[in-house]
Amino acid sequence: MRPVRSLLKDDSGQVLVITALCMVVLLAFLGLAIDVGHLRLVHRQMQTLADAAAMAGGLEIRVCSATASCPAMQAAVKNAMVENKQTSAAFLMNCATPGTGLTVTLNDPPCALGSGKDPNTGNTKFVEAVVTQQVHTYFAWAVGYDNVKISARAEAKRGVDPCIWALNPHIGSAITAIAALGLNSTCGIVVESDSTSALSCLIGVVNAPTIKVTGKVASLLCGSSSPITTGAIVPTPADPMAYLPVPPTASDPCPTTNGTVNLLTGTTTYYGAKNGVNAILGSFVFNPGVYCGGISITAALASSITFNPGVYILRDGTTILNIPQGGLNLTLPLLANITGNGVMFYNQGNVSNPAASVGSLSITAPVPLVNALNLSAATSGTYGGVLFWQARGVATSGTYLANLLGGGKFEGAIYQPSAKVAYAVGLLTSSYNILVADQINFTGQVLSTVGSNYAALANGSPLHGDTAVLVQ
Repeated sequence: MRPVRSLLKDDSGQVLVITALCMVVLLAFLGLAIDVGHLRLVHRQMQTLADAAAMAGGLEIRVCSATASCPAMQAAVKNAMVENKQTSAAFLMNCATPGTGLTVTLNDPPCALGSGKDPNTGNTKFVEAVVTQQVHTYFAWAVGYDNVKISARAEAKRGVDPCIWALNPHIGSAITAIAALGLNSTCGIVVESDSTSALSCLIGVVNAPTIKVTGKVASLLCGSSSPITTGAIVPTPADPMAYLPVPPTASDPCPTTNGTVNLLTGTTTYYGAKNGVNAILGSFVFNPGVYCGGISITAALASSITFNPGVYILRDGTTILNIPQGGLNLTLPLLANITGNGVMFYNQGNVSNPAASVGSLSITAPVPLVNALNLSAATSGTYGGVLFWQARGVATSGTYLANLLGGGKFEGAIYQPSAKVAYAVGLLTSSYNILVADQINFTGQVLSTVGSNYAALANGSPLHGDTAVLVQ
């Protein structure tokens, strides 16, 4: 029998014990690595879903206007869930409390982090998607972690879209620049025509961040600071403002009275019907409504003309001599002052036969005289950012020619999807300008800038483009 002291000094079996203890530790680390790897994989998949949902929602910000999480945005986010094969995920909105399963929460505007952590909290120009899920662990349950809550978040806004669009798919010279000396656009140009002369330029300089032409370019003595992309794919949607609903007042009846005259102030106030201003040293105020026969201001020498905020419906009508007329005709005479803030002019033309319409949209200053023009679109609502709109099917050309020494503002979108637009506006300050028309002619453009600063618009640009940008 071995002595007790001998037994105490015997090392046999210790390696097995140490090995067993190390195996436990190794298995614990292995389990931890498996759980962490699994959780990271799930988080990556959830982040992909959050990014896709936020991008889908961001594309619909403009369509929703002031309606938070509108049906179009909800549908877009749900489609993103389907495309990412997450049809069983729960869908919530506006920071609702999620359950334990996979949940996608659409927040329009963002609200998950709070204003202290997210500067975009409450800003309707941004949309947020939060994806959450309680994930079961494989090994961590042994130390009390049966489930771990995983969350992924993304925030998006609408991308900066091109702001000059020629929509005609086949015509030559869809955009023409003749003697366009210093036409500078801070946003892109899109020419959808597939013609071999889709973009034509004769003696000029046209600068824009991007110029995309489906067809080809024909130019002589022209330059640009940016390369022109030819053979470009027609964007989706082809008409970035086709979503706009027709103004609800477009079907209102023609008024029976032209307006009233205030004998004390000498101010004439108009409410509709066939209105024309041809007076000297007068003060005239127009109110929103239906104008059958249009609005014509052609010889208001040294007069003050004000358009109160709202939507002006312009229809074709006839004069007392049965001569058809309509649209908007503003010809700026000497020392005239025309002001309209928060306005939109909708040229409905001939209601029963749009192709036979005679009324057009026209603003001209024959010479750069000392006068002032201040026209700007509304900053919010369905028609925020839209200044001139001509109904589809009405092909009468629009003319916007004004280089005014008196200065002023000409701010808002010109939308004439079935008509040609002649544009040469300079020496006027505008944060943004948008041209969407069947064809566009830039003529005599001298040091003119087409802006794209939509900061003042509650919902950003009125263009419904096909881009969105992740910001967080």
